[in-house]
Amino acid sequence: MTRIQNDNKREEILKAAEKEFVLHGYDGARIVAIAKRACVGHPLLHYHFKTKKELFKFVVFRKIDLLRQSVMMSWDESGKNFLEKLSATIGKHFDFVRGNADYLRFQIREMEYYPEIFTDIQAKTTEEMKNFLEKLQGEINSAVEKGEIRPVNARLLLEDIISMNLFILIADPIVRKWAPPDRVESFYERRKTENILLILNRITPNPNL
Repeated sequence: MTRIQNDNKREEILKAAEKEFVLHGYDGARIVAIAKRACVGHPLLHYHFKTKKELFKFVVFRKIDLLRQSVMMSWDESGKNFLEKLSATIGKHFDFVRGNADYLRFQIREMEYYPEIFTDIQAKTTEEMKNFLEKLQGEINSAVEKGEIRPVNARLLLEDIISMNLFILIADPIVRKWAPPDRVESFYERRKTENILLILNRITPNPNL
């Protein structure tokens, strides 16, 4: 098996594992079922991931990395000011939460039942979060000096963005059940725009955006 084929199989296993975990929870998920869903043999799955706990951690890390990549892209773009980068960050986080609502509800639930697993995960992601917050605070300080925004703590700003966008986890099942299909997209686009404006209005010296 070539390296590309090997990487593709690994990716298929992670996707299958995510579906299995979301459907049945960590305790109810079965390695045999994951292998079947990924169309791989049991030995190949164990070649990539020795235990269910290891596989679960990789699923979580994969989601964290996807979110990190999408958010960091906004801050690596040149030619944009702070408010433009922040708007893109809020929008990308909103889209990520919406696109992964079922998974995130599952993860929040499992964090309560298996705190020891997430303690390990948190320990490995703390440094990345620290680096991002330092980068964000640097961007904030620069924007304050230019008069673009009022002073704000990076961690508090990030917490506001996350808490506002996570409303989707509660709203999504209701919206999908009761809203006419042709209005679902427009509802979420309006909500995303409103979230962006609320955050920007909070930190701009002249909140007339």
